[in-house]
Amino acid sequence: MARLSPVARPLAQTGDAKLAYTHDLTIGLPPQRVNPHFEAARDRCLNEAALKCILVAASIDDGRRPAGRPQAQVQVRLPHESVAPFMAFVTSPLPGEATGDVVLRSQSTRADDLTDAIEDGGRRLAQLTAYRARLDAIAARPDPRVEDLIRIAQELAQVQSQIEEADAKQRGLSQRVDTELVSVALRSDEARAGPLAPVEEAWAQAGQTFGASAGSALRFVVAGLPWLPLVLIGVLLLRALWRRRGRRSAMTERTSSRAQP
Repeated sequence: MARLSPVARPLAQTGDAKLAYTHDLTIGLPPQRVNPHFEAARDRCLNEAALKCILVAASIDDGRRPAGRPQAQVQVRLPHESVAPFMAFVTSPLPGEATGDVVLRSQSTRADDLTDAIEDGGRRLAQLTAYRARLDAIAARPDPRVEDLIRIAQELAQVQSQIEEADAKQRGLSQRVDTELVSVALRSDEARAGPLAPVEEAWAQAGQTFGASAGSALRFVVAGLPWLPLVLIGVLLLRALWRRRGRRSAMTERTSSRAQP
């Protein structure tokens, strides 16, 4: 069974730094086992409530072409404490599989420092909120003019929109810090095989091959179009010279025949 290195385990925040962690794993599998592992990883995220997992993306190409290599991708977002259990699950053999069927090909972890972005966003949100409070205070003054109320209402609407946008951005940054993104790539190093695999593969790619050949022929024709007038002129010149040479030969023969007694 593949073992996780320490770098892939949940990482705690360092001091006051706001770090967003991303893990990338590539797992090698036999061709026929890519789909079961894809479904298992996806369903684990969707159905295991204790993980508090959010399925970000899931896709699969089962490599139906005879020589195709099945591959799949699962991307999830997890709380820090759920990262290690999920990684251990996706890198472990399923029931009935041998230990060597699941191979951890590569593994990496990176951290994005969001400290400045979060602090700047917090200051921006505080400024907008204070500005909105001042506008509310102005609007609450006794006997305001109608023109002032209209301008204040317009400004309040604009500020409220900016506050909601800034708040949504802050919540997104906070989610990135409070959770970790795990991307699992499932790959098969072996192609599907069979006695007729080369023939079926060629037939499956017939359209692509025809298109490529047609494209090459079209490029040749288009590239030759600018030269076509020159070629036609050359042919006409050669034809004229050939006729002139023929007339000269005929005249020479007639002259020779008249000179003979």
